[in-house]
Amino acid sequence: MSQSSIRPLSIGNVVSAGLVLYRSNLKTYLQLAITAYLWILLPIYGWAKYSAINGLISRLAFAELINKPESVSTARDRIDSRLWSFLGVGLGVGIRLFGLYLLLYFGLILCLIPLIVLQGQVAGGLIAAIAFLVVLVVGIIAIVRFYSRWFVAEIPLAVEEEIASGRDSIRRSYELTKDYVGRIQYIVVVAFVVTLPIQIITGYIPSIFQVRTEPNSTAYWTVYFISLGLSLLGGAIIMPFWQAIKAVIYYDLRSRREGLDLQLGDRDF
Repeated sequence: MSQSSIRPLSIGNVVSAGLVLYRSNLKTYLQLAITAYLWILLPIYGWAKYSAINGLISRLAFAELINKPESVSTARDRIDSRLWSFLGVGLGVGIRLFGLYLLLYFGLILCLIPLIVLQGQVAGGLIAAIAFLVVLVVGIIAIVRFYSRWFVAEIPLAVEEEIASGRDSIRRSYELTKDYVGRIQYIVVVAFVVTLPIQIITGYIPSIFQVRTEPNSTAYWTVYFISLGLSLLGGAIIMPFWQAIKAVIYYDLRSRREGLDLQLGDRDF
């Protein structure tokens, strides 16, 4: 089957498929997500476990999509053998994004210098202000576009047998998402809107109460720990949905770029 003969899933279909996968496996995915968010409180090893469980959920979701469902224990054996590689994916993407943020930061600083020097000079100040806005907009667009290229960075490591390192998985994500950045951005926006009510309830509202209490008071720390707990719970509720979305996008990309003759682990289908 040629790539052109395979029609891409619509944005709505991708989000709907993610919701269906989550709802069909709610108990399993939610238990894994809660475990992941408990691990995240432990530095280094806990972060690796958190990253690996993200990949585990996406692998389980992908297996459902190809009608070859796996048990959690079977999938976990595959995932745990590459525990530190999953941490490598997270660190690799994080370092790349941090580098882009630094470039944007220094670019804005360079634009601010003439803006300060030329203050009082209408023409020069206007040019410097325009340059500042242009650098800001271009920088934000660049960061979003690059992040879209790394959006499914952990999925190849979780699914493809020949991908054994975090670097290879990030590179694979970058290759698969070529020419589809715009669609991924729209999907992310729609998925964010879907999860927004949960984020407001578990994240934003508790933060408002925390700001309104006196710092270092008993009430402040009580609200702080309640807010932290709700934030972790909200993250645990939302995380499986995002990992299911990533699995659907990854499945869609591989189906259209490489046809349907895929492989999960050692099994052909």
